[in-house]
Amino acid sequence: MFINTLEFDISSMNYWLKQGICQLPNTGLIRSYTFSMINGDTLLAGTSGGEICVFSVYSKIFKATMPISSNGLMSIALIEDYIYVGGGDGKVKKMSIGGGKWSLTHEAQLDSKVMSLSVSVDKKELIAGTSGGKLYRMLTNDLSFMLHTDAHTGSINDLQFSTLRSDQFVSIDDNGTVKMWDLSEYK
Repeated sequence: MFINTLEFDISSMNYWLKQGICQLPNTGLIRSYTFSMINGDTLLAGTSGGEICVFSVYSKIFKATMPISSNGLMSIALIEDYIYVGGGDGKVKKMSIGGGKWSLTHEAQLDSKVMSLSVSVDKKELIAGTSGGKLYRMLTNDLSFMLHTDAHTGSINDLQFSTLRSDQFVSIDDNGTVKMWDLSEYK
């Protein structure tokens, strides 16, 4: 795990990239990482083994490993003190991480691996994309869900809500197909 910083050198009037190694436990922590997210000083990195590794960005140290799923973690979304993780077992899990204590609050089972998650602007809804090419709309408070569509022919590897509207999002599958969705048509 490397942490890179841009540092300004006043004498040369240039920025320099400085790379630092994150300190790991003595026994080592060899993992294959699938996603990462920064929340303040905390770096959350999901692994193909189904856990989240927690690192301090400023101290450059490993803090903890949290086992979450049996078939790997594929995606993450964050809303305040809650993280939503999509697993290789087809589950979306909502976890409270406030105050340094992690607890599972809700869980939902979808059709296949949850490859991507995106949070709406109003933070009331998630869109989940699966390896089976299906899109699900989920309420963030209890993870109740409905199938939005199964219009993709491949794994949905990326999703993104509009930054201004909670009724528009874009999806991309592993075939390179990009689709724009307008949820106002479904009301």
